[in-house]
Amino acid sequence: MENQDKYHGKGALDAFLNLFSLITLGWMSISIGMILFQIIDKFFSSEKVYIYNSFSQSGLKFGLASSLIVVPIFLVIIALLHKHYKNNVLNHQSGVYRWLTYLVLLVAALNIIGRLIQLIYQFLDGNYTLASVLKILVVLLIASGIFGYYWYDLKRTDYSSQSLVSKIFFIGIVVISLVTIIGGFMLIDSPQTTRMKKQDQSRVDALNNIRNIIISEYMSTKVLPSDLSAPKFSNLVDPVTGQPYEYRVIGETAYELCANFELAVDDYNDKNRYMNVGGENWDFHQGGRQCYEQEVSGYDSKMLNY
Repeated sequence: MENQDKYHGKGALDAFLNLFSLITLGWMSISIGMILFQIIDKFFSSEKVYIYNSFSQSGLKFGLASSLIVVPIFLVIIALLHKHYKNNVLNHQSGVYRWLTYLVLLVAALNIIGRLIQLIYQFLDGNYTLASVLKILVVLLIASGIFGYYWYDLKRTDYSSQSLVSKIFFIGIVVISLVTIIGGFMLIDSPQTTRMKKQDQSRVDALNNIRNIIISEYMSTKVLPSDLSAPKFSNLVDPVTGQPYEYRVIGETAYELCANFELAVDDYNDKNRYMNVGGENWDFHQGGRQCYEQEVSGYDSKMLNY
């Protein structure tokens, strides 16, 4: 009865801290995993014909942003929980704690089982690469670490002194997170470079739209537009200068489009950002002023409605 009175009214705090730690644990695991996946794709992926197996600056940046916020929050919440257990403010054998801990164990166990099945299946099916195996191992290690620690914590009865296992767990999280985050920051573009790439992407999209409009008009009138002054071209301008793209007719069915790009597309991962059905050569542009001759016949007209 005395123990019940001591913890009376603390159920809401117990539920809040345990649930918050569970959510941040999952978020932290996903964000660290995202960073490691992108590092693996950057250096080990050979499946570059598929966009989803290619290195992604956006995916890496989201993982970094999440880790920078969620990892410290998780560590603070766990430290606060253990402090409350040590000072008998909360009961580490409460129903809330045990239910949520078992939930963590269930999710971790299912991840371990699922990834082991995936690993064995890929080997048996002959459909495996170094990158895919490394990704499975990353998930296995994260899930196994979570399962091992929470299984130990569930069986723990004494919070009066700091546990060596808990200390190793916390140090491990800090070290792994720091190494992963630092490695991620070494691979991302600077904000200025990212901005320039987005501007170049806008130019690529605009050139594709201009091409499609010209093809559509030619198919209707059998004549190329003399310039880009028509209202249908009014929004297709350079994102920085606001000026129309250079255009000139060079033949009955041929014309030239020019644009000024900030950067060259210098690797396959960048080229993935520009992949489109038409496969135009401006998708793989160089930096500076670039001009492209286009022919309104055959391939272009067929691809309009692809």
